[in-house]
Amino acid sequence: MDSVRVRRMVIDSSAVAATLVNSPQVRDQWGGPSALAGMTVGALAAHLVRAAGATLAYLDRTDVETKPDSELLTKVTYFHAAVDSPIHDRIKEVSADEASAGHGQVANRAAEVADLLAERLPNESADRLVGALGDRMLTLDDFCRTRMIEIGMHIDDLAHSVGMPTPALSPDITAEIIDIVMGIARQQNGDWSVIHALARSERCSTQVFPVF
Repeated sequence: MDSVRVRRMVIDSSAVAATLVNSPQVRDQWGGPSALAGMTVGALAAHLVRAAGATLAYLDRTDVETKPDSELLTKVTYFHAAVDSPIHDRIKEVSADEASAGHGQVANRAAEVADLLAERLPNESADRLVGALGDRMLTLDDFCRTRMIEIGMHIDDLAHSVGMPTPALSPDITAEIIDIVMGIARQQNGDWSVIHALARSERCSTQVFPVF
């Protein structure tokens, strides 16, 4: 998939996320429980907006001349590194804090992020790198791919939380989510365990899914 299509996934999914966050259903259930344990609807919405905005934040803090001093992360290995990052343990706390600003402010930020991504991503070079999770780096396109887990899946989580159908997302987005989830499962468990989980469950001796 070329850079244009990869970045278009982030732009399009962020616009869908902004519309969903701004919906009356999300507004009216802001303080209620979400589909994710320990998070309110508002906290989940705030986390969704932060996940989209991370693309801008990582671009802003990475100089275009910066060179990696270690092997680049991939869209799969990124998630292993993310789980070990200190921020992972604080996701719920940070999300709840940002949700306390209220529905209106978070919805406005969601729209702002979507607009900024649409303006900025098409103008970044094809070989652009971004720094993530401290001093680790990955290509901008691979980071955009990771956003499909964080934006696409949390769109589904948020819609489910407020009793709405999952908004339509392009086949590129859902295919990327499946590809990353399968990549994580393969890395964690090996190919044959994944094959058995999908097609020969009677031979599957380990829990392969879910991967998160």
